[in-house]
Amino acid sequence: MSEAERHVVIVGGGITGLSCARALVRLSSVAARPVPLRITLCERSARAGGNIVTENRSGFVLDGGPDSWLTTKPHAEKLARELRLGPELISTVETHRGAYVAWGKALHRIPEGLVLGVPTSVRPMAMSTLFEWDAKLRMALEPLIPRRIYHDDEDESVSAFMSRRLGDELADRLAAPLLGGIFAGDADAISVRAAFPQFVAAERDHGSLILAMRAQRRAREQSAEGESEKPKAGFMSLQGGLGSLIEALTRELGVESRARQAAHLRDVDLRTACTVQSIARLPPDDPRGRYAVETSRGVEVADEVVLAGPTHASAGIVRPLDGALADTLDRVLDYASTAIVFVAFKRAQVGHALDATGFIVPRTLGRKILAATWVSSKWDHRAPAGHVLMRAFFGGAGREEVLAADDDELADLALRELRVFTPIDGRPLFSRVFRFHRASPQPYLGHLARVRGLTEALTRHPGLYAAGSGLDGVGIPDCIRQGENIARQIVG
Repeated sequence: MSEAERHVVIVGGGITGLSCARALVRLSSVAARPVPLRITLCERSARAGGNIVTENRSGFVLDGGPDSWLTTKPHAEKLARELRLGPELISTVETHRGAYVAWGKALHRIPEGLVLGVPTSVRPMAMSTLFEWDAKLRMALEPLIPRRIYHDDEDESVSAFMSRRLGDELADRLAAPLLGGIFAGDADAISVRAAFPQFVAAERDHGSLILAMRAQRRAREQSAEGESEKPKAGFMSLQGGLGSLIEALTRELGVESRARQAAHLRDVDLRTACTVQSIARLPPDDPRGRYAVETSRGVEVADEVVLAGPTHASAGIVRPLDGALADTLDRVLDYASTAIVFVAFKRAQVGHALDATGFIVPRTLGRKILAATWVSSKWDHRAPAGHVLMRAFFGGAGREEVLAADDDELADLALRELRVFTPIDGRPLFSRVFRFHRASPQPYLGHLARVRGLTEALTRHPGLYAAGSGLDGVGIPDCIRQGENIARQIVG
């Protein structure tokens, strides 16, 4: 390595690490003073992509992890377009954008006009069969509830916040499974300040969630006036599944690497099945860099190290370097384990209109299933004509005991649970189980203070960075943003 060249080691080949590597490639060559970089990205599994995994089976497209991203955060769509995936971008099927809530042994349509569980229209809530009349009246009184201003590290759970603003029944039957389900977590434990800061801002600025969401809706409608384009759906995906995003990213990294070798980037080395075991600091006067990174393929000497994997994995890696930092990483996030079970049928086997994206299941109902997606209703291009693809969610915080079942037992459980709410005749054409061990981050109460402590702990180690799902948002756009921001710090 030449004296002017800098070596960056990225630990973790999920969307955060890949986005960071790509941003480093691009920024290093357009900087005012081009930065010669060498990048090594180590991913412990046999493939890149982390929780994003897509399989194709006899015309069915199975997104084993996330199947979409929020359109309100621009980073994922922007990346997809830059990767020339624009023609593959799809939104949810317009006629099926609603969803159901399981209550009793029936599915109840979620009223129209809800924004993340917050009602903005009177008539749909009044007509809903999901809530009793006293609960509907309590929701209508929400604009009169005094606002709460948080001081210092004061915090509140998602359930407590929604119950305080909109009443216990809405919090229990709708908000908790809808909002907690995003994290496969317990809404009684997840921090509203960390997970849904927009709610805290709405209460602070408007004194009411209902009034704030109505104002946002009016603003969107006014901005769309005179435009021929329809408003965007809340979620976006890719025609071939989200695995296309990973394929395009890894392909571009290889192409960019070769194209820029003659310029300022010497190499991008994407290593799968490569475990990072520890990090040690080099002497301050060592001309090779700052850190020695021990991997299963040998020691890499690096100027910068980006920890882009789960914090519990990063904790073990940095413990030889700094035990206190390792403890901070261990405490900053808990993680839940989940399983997703796909089942496919002929359309004639399913006696339901399947006129929505699927349904969610409140914890208080006592079912094993967390939620179900009617995949072939939610997205085009996911199942052959005349067929249905569903996926059922299991596990999550406090409910992981079900994951002890083997794949066949989980597939049978999924069929039994789906049949409680959806008439299904006969056996599925096939089933497929995806498991994610300690992969769903849980931003519990006090999360913002813990992240602040992590940021302070990292200042003791210049050139060491941490990012990833759960630290500052959990969605794909949040992970991309974090990876790109670290690249700017390194090159900047």
